[in-house]
Amino acid sequence: MDGRLLTGDTLQVRRVAGVHRDRLLIEAGGQDPAEQRVLLLDPTTGEATAVADGPGVHSVQASAGALLLTTADADGIRRTLRTADGREFTPGDLSAPLPHRVVPRLERVTEHGVPTALVLPRGHVPGTRLPVLVDGYGGPCMQDVSAEPRRRQHRQWWADQGVAVVTIDNRGTAYVSPAHTHAVHGGFSRVVLDDQVAALRALGARHRDLDLTRVGIRGWSFGGYLSALAVLRRPDVFHAAAAGAAPTDFRHYDTAYTERYLGLPQEHPEAYERDSLIADAPGLRRPLLLITGLADDNVHPSHTLRLSRALTDAGRPHRLLALPGVTHMTPGGVRERVMAQELAFFRAELTP
Repeated sequence: MDGRLLTGDTLQVRRVAGVHRDRLLIEAGGQDPAEQRVLLLDPTTGEATAVADGPGVHSVQASAGALLLTTADADGIRRTLRTADGREFTPGDLSAPLPHRVVPRLERVTEHGVPTALVLPRGHVPGTRLPVLVDGYGGPCMQDVSAEPRRRQHRQWWADQGVAVVTIDNRGTAYVSPAHTHAVHGGFSRVVLDDQVAALRALGARHRDLDLTRVGIRGWSFGGYLSALAVLRRPDVFHAAAAGAAPTDFRHYDTAYTERYLGLPQEHPEAYERDSLIADAPGLRRPLLLITGLADDNVHPSHTLRLSRALTDAGRPHRLLALPGVTHMTPGGVRERVMAQELAFFRAELTP
């Protein structure tokens, strides 16, 4: 504040929610980036006082001296209202309970301390080898490995189909440390893919039920880019990919997003060329399912269609699922129907 650093390396401020009782009301991570606390931070001394902590992800909304605190953990979502005059209420909750109670194995691996999550099928019998599905985002401004249970629901569904689901917050993702976040400055592909490979191998060494000879990878948006990147450049590690809404060439993506990391394309053309997937098309030798919404106004469908054309021109077989009327979001059951098609694809390609 005013040029003074109020917090040290052990406290990662994620959001300033407001001012409460003359102190800053903040949401912050600590030693475990999967969790989040709500704190009051003294702007003079830097002293932090806990408002909500303990296991899980705690968040806050503030208004007129009142605080609405939300706690999210494996047991669900709970809210508490603290009024300005000191009373405390538990608001009624009319939402349906979460379908799954998911308790992943959270570990940090490699020399970079990369956060990972492993979700196994319910009723898994130790000693039973499982194909692996890498499912995540991997890009800037996003955290996948979190104690927030809503982010895990679909991963338990995938695991219950008979796979070990692995999620990796490679360098470049949010909320671990500034160095972790800034590692993709000047280029996405090398750091992101190197971390995914190293973390996957580290987990395979720790968990012998993970069959690393059968690894699929899926994702949407940057996660779709990562999925296509993985089978194109590391087919020795990744054996099939479903790439949804992938920005296949960042020269054609939003400048406000891309230029924060890669700089201006006229000044750093080599960075954009390194991160483009189009030139990799002739080298495809693993099954690839490309998915795009034809009404996507975020990652335009031309990204997927250009890669598909490059693959076709190179004589490389692949699959293309085009979704008429679907934007970058997939509401109204579209996501679930797409997942069903992905499941059929992975079952066909990863079955020994």
